[in-house]
Amino acid sequence: MWSQKVVSEQGVFKMKVEKSVSELQAEKYCIEHARIDAIEKAFGQTIVQGNSTYIKNERTGSTTESKTVFNLMSESLVNGEWVEDIKPPKIDKEFIDGELWMTATVYGKIREIKEVPIMFKSSLLSCPSAECKTTTFNNKQSVYLSFVAPEDGYISVYCDVPDEHTTYRMLPYKADQNISSYPVKADQAYLFFYPKASGAIQQGKVDEFTFLLAKPNTPEVNKLFVLFRPKNEIAKPLLSNGKPMNDIQLEMPLNIESEAFQLWLQRLRRAESDIQLESIVVSIEP
Repeated sequence: MWSQKVVSEQGVFKMKVEKSVSELQAEKYCIEHARIDAIEKAFGQTIVQGNSTYIKNERTGSTTESKTVFNLMSESLVNGEWVEDIKPPKIDKEFIDGELWMTATVYGKIREIKEVPIMFKSSLLSCPSAECKTTTFNNKQSVYLSFVAPEDGYISVYCDVPDEHTTYRMLPYKADQNISSYPVKADQAYLFFYPKASGAIQQGKVDEFTFLLAKPNTPEVNKLFVLFRPKNEIAKPLLSNGKPMNDIQLEMPLNIESEAFQLWLQRLRRAESDIQLESIVVSIEP
């Protein structure tokens, strides 16, 4: 995990203790969420919305998109990790209207988590040539992806379409449903989504992609996620079969709902901390 500064912060969490929960369980839950409160005070609140994950500054209220690898604490994504207690957690209990309430106060050292550096190179192309590098495409224009990495590994590519609230898997190809990620060799240049590209693995299996506007005369913005992991395979989310778009009988890639993809992506990157991620914003014009 790539980490940065260590700071000291206090966190507080208060909850009603349900009769079905033991006081010991409630104390553990309270302490965990008080630590989440401390991390969010120091580094901001994590918000998953659509095809992006944002950090909201607790003090100013400003929100910025982030590529950080988030930590998962009690099913909450946080932009840091608890290092150690400066002093033992404090638990206060009180009865309010006959019900037990518990408050945990923690004070400790926390560390901000930063993203894994990107070592590979990838570019979107509007034709099978390096001269066609672009992030702006016309409606019904084909798209290609050039890729090269400094070491052996695996790659996965997903494309999110905000107007459909859906993220589609572009790589591995649909014919390769039995693999979770695509193997690549060190220093070898790849051109994906192009049937005539060299390489025996791709022959006869290549999916070709075209950007189509949901509304013919309305520009839109999509977002590609290129994931690379040295040496080891990349896990995949639970995907659904594609469905025709706007009554056009085209075979669509396997897909997942946008926010579900973001949550899966954060959990994946936390579990497999060597995954490199590049997100590419794509404009599609009429």
